[in-house]
Amino acid sequence: MIFDLMEEPWLPVERLDGSTTQLGLRRLLLEARELRRLAAETPTMTAALYRLVLALAHRAYGPADADEWGKLWRGGFIADPLNDYLAAYPDRFDLFDSQRPFLQCATLAGCPTSDAAKLVLDRSTGNNATLFDHTTSVDQISLDPDQAARWLVTIHAYDPGGTKTPYRTVKSSKRGLANYFGVVIVEGGTLHETLMLNMPIYNPRREQPQPTSVQDRPAWESNAFPNPEPDQRSSRGWTDLLTWPSRRILLFPRESESGPVVASVVITPGTELHGALPDIELMSAFRRPPRKPRQKKWEEFRALRLDERRGVWRHTETLLLAGDEQQRRRPRALDHIAELVEDGIIGDDTVYTLRVFGQRLGSQAAVVASWSEETVAAPVALLRAQHEPAGPIIGHAVDLADQVAGALRDMEAGHAAAMSVDRDGTIDLAYWARLPGPFDEFLRALAEARRQHQPETAAIDIWAEDVRKLATATADRWVYGSPRTGRNMSEAGRAFGKFTGKLHHLVKVFTAQATQFINKEASP
Repeated sequence: MIFDLMEEPWLPVERLDGSTTQLGLRRLLLEARELRRLAAETPTMTAALYRLVLALAHRAYGPADADEWGKLWRGGFIADPLNDYLAAYPDRFDLFDSQRPFLQCATLAGCPTSDAAKLVLDRSTGNNATLFDHTTSVDQISLDPDQAARWLVTIHAYDPGGTKTPYRTVKSSKRGLANYFGVVIVEGGTLHETLMLNMPIYNPRREQPQPTSVQDRPAWESNAFPNPEPDQRSSRGWTDLLTWPSRRILLFPRESESGPVVASVVITPGTELHGALPDIELMSAFRRPPRKPRQKKWEEFRALRLDERRGVWRHTETLLLAGDEQQRRRPRALDHIAELVEDGIIGDDTVYTLRVFGQRLGSQAAVVASWSEETVAAPVALLRAQHEPAGPIIGHAVDLADQVAGALRDMEAGHAAAMSVDRDGTIDLAYWARLPGPFDEFLRALAEARRQHQPETAAIDIWAEDVRKLATATADRWVYGSPRTGRNMSEAGRAFGKFTGKLHHLVKVFTAQATQFINKEASP
């Protein structure tokens, strides 16, 4: 049985006209200008597939320097470099190869197998019920080769860890690397643009991007057969990290009436990473808490993570803006894009999208609780902003949203205390859900003001008014959305009155503080 991932359709994509299809790796790269994006079954799968495709694109195309990057940007991915690369690694992309199955370890053939459901992170296995699925291991499934291939890639990046089938004695495994951070993709108008925007200069001989070494290679290039025993090591470089073998896996195909299917699998502990992610992971953002007075050392960097309650846009300052590397580190692709703007390759009026993917694990570490995919506008005019007032204004804008949400919760809590009842605690959910769109507009207005060398006053006023309207609408629904009579209505009205007064004060303070930074920059 053969399933060649270069040629067989297995990567789910959205075309420019909105239709969807599946393509092999070769067509995906060569037709990238005709495609909109990768769009898989889950956000985590989409993120894992992007990382795989980027590793392949780097190895086939580089680009080794700025000139090569420019040629790829203008001319697209052509066939010859890809063909040359594949000629050097024949048969490395066959999912069912008997010696070197793709991203697998053939030595596991003698281990006890599990149902193929073990591959699917949203299905229950054994006694582990997930948020998405409540079947048990009795309900056996089989996967078509394209499905199995997608989950194989996803498991390496996002497996939640815990106890696995041991090759010999080691059962314990740590979670896949992508569980520790939100994966950030800079999205352009086509898949080709997206891949290029996330491909910094790649030249292992010059240790680019740092800390890439000359030994860097993706998992499928290794000449040695995968060691079935779990191990620990440091990353050799960027494509090594993109295809990190966090598990040892072997798929077991069988023939069916419709063709080959994967009915069973072995998943054992794999390779544990040595090294600090903030120093080597390029597709996420990291931030340290501010140092307190008399605090001599910085705290450890914390990776950007998605929050179910509040949007990722709250981390815009860390995501977008250049700054002190001691305090925050944005995704490395944005540094490269800022250079392209400086060189005139990308116009400073361009607005890209940051698409952020994440996974949250349940109280039982081996259970997936939720997936997330969120977006933030990325005006390139802000990517070069290294000084006041852009950073402080964005910071105050996020603070305003936080403080207003607190005022909404206080309104609900005050009423509940007066009525001696438990509060619901969800009053701010609808408020948070409606803020991402207005915040994107605020960022665009802020960027346009910088482009035109005008004060950012209009952007500040837009955000203040949007927050005021959304918060007031949320409070109105709370007061009038439930039937209230007598003392209940009276106490609700009193709590509402306190809230409106506090809202007015918060908006006024925000406007004054944000405007102060504009005036500081304008002063000689």
